[in-house]
Amino acid sequence: MGVIFKYLLLFLILFLPASIYASSGEVLIVFSGEELGSLEPCGCFEGQIGGISRRGALIDSLRKQKKTVIPVSLGDLPKGFGRQQEIKTEMLCRAMDEMGYVAHNLGEKDLEIGLPLMSYLSQAYKVKFLSGNVEFADQLPLERNQFLVKECSGAARPCKIAFIGIVSKSLISEHFSDGVNVHDPVEALRPLVKDLRGSVDLIVLLSHAPLEESIEIAKLFPEIALIITGHGIDEPEDAVTYLNNTLIVTAGTKGKHLGVVTYSMDKAGLTRKSVSLMPLGHAQKDSPGMASLLKEYQQMLIDEDLLGKTVQEPLQDGASYVGSASCGICHKAVYLHWLKTRHGAAYNTLVAMGQQFDPECIACHTTGYGYVSGFLSEKENKYLIDVGCESCHGAGSLHIANVNDTAYKHRSAGEGRCVTCHDSEHSVKFKFDEYWEKIKHPEEILKKLN
Repeated sequence: MGVIFKYLLLFLILFLPASIYASSGEVLIVFSGEELGSLEPCGCFEGQIGGISRRGALIDSLRKQKKTVIPVSLGDLPKGFGRQQEIKTEMLCRAMDEMGYVAHNLGEKDLEIGLPLMSYLSQAYKVKFLSGNVEFADQLPLERNQFLVKECSGAARPCKIAFIGIVSKSLISEHFSDGVNVHDPVEALRPLVKDLRGSVDLIVLLSHAPLEESIEIAKLFPEIALIITGHGIDEPEDAVTYLNNTLIVTAGTKGKHLGVVTYSMDKAGLTRKSVSLMPLGHAQKDSPGMASLLKEYQQMLIDEDLLGKTVQEPLQDGASYVGSASCGICHKAVYLHWLKTRHGAAYNTLVAMGQQFDPECIACHTTGYGYVSGFLSEKENKYLIDVGCESCHGAGSLHIANVNDTAYKHRSAGEGRCVTCHDSEHSVKFKFDEYWEKIKHPEEILKKLN
């Protein structure tokens, strides 16, 4: 009889995925969202926060406290289109799967990157896709749930938490009308909230919508105790909003923070204890599993040769890139000075981090990437590594061929050119006047060529 009981208990644990078992009387709803293709900090400056490796380690540390940890995602894994974003989307989905995420709410960028990809991901991984107000054509094998109920055991009595997902109609492009039907979120929520009310201890809404819209939803549905929202809020200074008994929270964008709402679990059910927003800074350890995933991501970029498949835009007037060494023939003093600047070693910073095959990084660490005759790979055109003369002054072939003709004089560099790479995301401390002093050219005497 004892053996039968043991096997029955094992069966219940293994084959009831809707239940979450823990010995603690605390339930932590952990949330992130709007990843926008951010797998890890790019490393362009010190003090950057975020990354799946730090997030994975933090979630592991919470679980080691023997608390019930339920991670969920608000939506928008990719940032845009293209093969690299597709790879990132799958990597983020795999990361969520390995971190034990129970649900990912579909955002507009998840839909825009392609329904075939999302259909595949919905079947390949355990994390459930949520969308309470979006319907898909029958021929699309995209597995999604209007809501998801999780049962938490381990306290005086089991508690049930319902997760509902919606996306704002204001974010959906018109070209999704074919095969995708987006309902009004409020109308979609009415029957769902009505059916769940009284049958669960807590209703959580993953609201992929602007904060103002989520506040209006909270006014209409006081039964929803927790709303995770905040579309487009990059730095969540005011991350917490209270509307009567409803808590409205956001974790910002690009996976820089991890939100945690803690509930106590007892005979009375679930009682909210605290809410916090944790920045994923350098003090947070890295997860070995997530670090391995990041290495696999970089290897995929190499295997698929995304650098070599770059679409190269034509240059004006048929000019081409020649490399800084060619400029140094006449501009020797400037060239020797450039070699000592950080621009002259920009490519090596990527090599040190293993990111020299990443198209999203390479453009600001090489010369001419994305243009005809520009950088494609170190093997193919090593003379274009680093941020060279032509990165600021334009392709130099016509100037070299017509060195005494002022019509082919190289363009002047200025702040407008600098901020294409020194933007607010990758160079937060950038001040043109200060940075210019570090790279401005020394005086030189040019020899005219006859």
